[in-house]
Amino acid sequence: MGQVAVALETKVAPAGSVSDLPWDLLAPPRVPVARPRLVPMAGVLPYLISLDDSRTYSNFGPLNQRFEARLAERFGLTPDCVVTCASATAGLTMALQRAAAGRGGYCLMPAWTFAATAHAAISAGLTPWLLDVEIDTGLLTPGIVEDAIRRVPGRVAAVVPVAAYGLPVDTVAWDAFQTSTGIDVIIDAAAGFDRHVAGDALAVVSLHATKVFGIGEGGFLISRDPAAIADIRRRSNFGFDNSREAALHGGNGKLSEIGAAVGLAGLDFWPVLRLSYLSVLHYYRTALAGVPQLKFAEGLGETWVSATCNIEAPAPLAQEIERRLGQVGIATRRWWGRGLHTHPAFDTSPRLDLSVTDGLAARTLGLPCYPDVAEPDLAQVSAIVRDVLRA
Repeated sequence: MGQVAVALETKVAPAGSVSDLPWDLLAPPRVPVARPRLVPMAGVLPYLISLDDSRTYSNFGPLNQRFEARLAERFGLTPDCVVTCASATAGLTMALQRAAAGRGGYCLMPAWTFAATAHAAISAGLTPWLLDVEIDTGLLTPGIVEDAIRRVPGRVAAVVPVAAYGLPVDTVAWDAFQTSTGIDVIIDAAAGFDRHVAGDALAVVSLHATKVFGIGEGGFLISRDPAAIADIRRRSNFGFDNSREAALHGGNGKLSEIGAAVGLAGLDFWPVLRLSYLSVLHYYRTALAGVPQLKFAEGLGETWVSATCNIEAPAPLAQEIERRLGQVGIATRRWWGRGLHTHPAFDTSPRLDLSVTDGLAARTLGLPCYPDVAEPDLAQVSAIVRDVLRA
């Protein structure tokens, strides 16, 4: 694993106070928790050179069309089933605008997710309603939602299941739910590039630099329903529909041709990048095999990869791991904090019981995970985790 330029600087606070200290006052850790790697820029250059001839830099230009076609091929779809977007948050917002249909209502979502999920709902004119998740997977399920709907006093416009840190969701079950209830399902598969299975429900995938396949900033939506994708494409271009008049609520959500160039080169490079993440995740799983009270997400580092490596351990021990790693300059991260219900921006959002989310927030800890993390650092992280959990 060769050294690459630092694309993201992460910092670590003293143990037990990570969320309480101002990050700008903290020294960089010796081992960051994340150090994203994009495709080498030499691989991007041949695609960028074509811009001199096309002189098209946005608005679904030729590079974007090629990028969408290759993404469609990767997910077993036709090109009309994929549309790129400026960011996953923009894509999720546009999908929820479609679900809202100008009538507002509630958007049911897990409290165990990143803040962008709720921000997108609010931007689309919907009210986030926070639900708990399944304890074994951290995922929202149709059963949880069906139970919750009976207690929601108003229109449910949409449901947003989240692929927790990239764990694949059951798209077949969610398609069945969407068909039976008539409620729009939009899957927040921001971290799900590696193993998401396309269904009829719209799914949004992030291409942010911190994701396992990143282009810097961007995203895409996929669905087996070309009409849904066509709707999002119009919304991402100010709601225009073959005219200069806005027929739909939307905005400027398009991916630039430069972003598409990085994406095309990234797909060329993807098998190598995936293998590098797989090797890191496999190292952790092997080094920590059989350690008591430790849990990885099912299949992580085996059947799917992510740019984050989260472990679950009893809350006091997770905090002790955090403290011990911080003492030797190794960063960790509570990637989703304590859940959406603890964010001041969402403190008025209605919710049901969130005890599972509270438990996951206390038990879940992100370890350093990036393509060129040094093997001695992986060994030290693993040794500290083992020592704490076996003590």
